[in-house]
Amino acid sequence: MPVALLKQKQLMNVKSIASAIRNEGLRVVCFLRTGYYARGERVNPDVPDANFQNHLKVYRFIRQFAAHQDVLDVGCGTGYGTAHLAEVAKSAVGIDISEAAVKWAAKRYPRVPFICMDAQRLEFPDRSFDLIVSTENFEHLPDQAAHARELARVLRPDGLCFVATPNPEMFVGHHNPYHTRENSFAELLDLFQPRFRKLTIVENTEEPDTPQGQAMREHRREAGKVGAVSFRDADTTWLHNTHSFFCFCEQPQPGSK
Repeated sequence: MPVALLKQKQLMNVKSIASAIRNEGLRVVCFLRTGYYARGERVNPDVPDANFQNHLKVYRFIRQFAAHQDVLDVGCGTGYGTAHLAEVAKSAVGIDISEAAVKWAAKRYPRVPFICMDAQRLEFPDRSFDLIVSTENFEHLPDQAAHARELARVLRPDGLCFVATPNPEMFVGHHNPYHTRENSFAELLDLFQPRFRKLTIVENTEEPDTPQGQAMREHRREAGKVGAVSFRDADTTWLHNTHSFFCFCEQPQPGSK
């Protein structure tokens, strides 16, 4: 390996290690100040690393659909996304299974309601919301079908349900211990089409970086399972779905409540 390239690689490694140390330091400071430690895949606005910025971009994108709407944020975590949507929504509520995360969110954003709740058993009346957001949450659930049913039940007839979840074509050979299942394009169709009359799945923008992932994508597309490149005439300024499928579910099926 050329000396210059070797030095460049070493510098990148040093920067990566320094960034990891800095972010862990921020997590410790946050814990000492608030009692909340952002472990696992949870992101925290007090630790604005690249992972947090990627999650925030999704909320910035979906915000355009939240204006003057009753909004539910499922799997809200530390609540930064719910608070972002609440700035333009008629009402917004965030739910999460983690009591610690909900407690932290309620303290950080006191004007926004947060509730500790199971996403697979939503404790809301039928047809309660105009917009439901479930971003990077679906893959963590042990009963995804139950969650899909609940989303359809609490969505209003003219509402929009948005689900963002990792595309397994992008993660061949990478096991995430926090994920119960990463769903293929076909599996997402099977989960959502029986519950919504209209479903648009927007493809992620990056190509798989493994031969296996590339083969999976090619086989899927040859079978006619090709996602959209955008949704309606949405502003794509903050569209950030490099690794995830974006599912836009509309018109809940009769009997889904």
